[in-house]
Amino acid sequence: MATDDEPREEQGGHADGRRLGDPERGPRDLTGRSPKARAWRTFLETSAIVNDRMEKRLHASTGLRLTDYNVLLLLAESEDHSLRMGDLAERMVFSPSRLSYQAKTLQRRGLIDRTPDPADRRGMTASLTQEGRRVFREASQVHGGHIRQLFHGALDEEEALELQRLCWKIQTRAADGD
Repeated sequence: MATDDEPREEQGGHADGRRLGDPERGPRDLTGRSPKARAWRTFLETSAIVNDRMEKRLHASTGLRLTDYNVLLLLAESEDHSLRMGDLAERMVFSPSRLSYQAKTLQRRGLIDRTPDPADRRGMTASLTQEGRRVFREASQVHGGHIRQLFHGALDEEEALELQRLCWKIQTRAADGD
């Protein structure tokens, strides 16, 4: 329960003090009552809350959206700071058209270049520019602070390892379902 000096928005709860994912939602809760149904709902709502908070904080601090940051991150981590657009779309879990739009936006800002792929002229390669590297370095410092504020403080080391294990398990199951 939030105290008067704690903003409700940061508490992730309802106006009546219940937490999101609370099993006592009332008669209109159509998720189900099983532990797995409750865990799913809590996972979904928690992901949405964390993404929303991170998006707002990152954009307010750097002008970047989370998707912008993630494109820059993947390019920064890649060899030669470049990736084929198809590989980048797959790693972002984006459709090629959505990534194309995102890449055009980042290119207009001077953060990436898009060039024909030297190995396959039908494809395009995205590469970080010098400005993109600079912006990414600055944004990663800010974003890292936000992660520490919103995420690290909520988990101890053992819980973090368990959450990572569970996420990998869910990711594997989702990939197997494809």
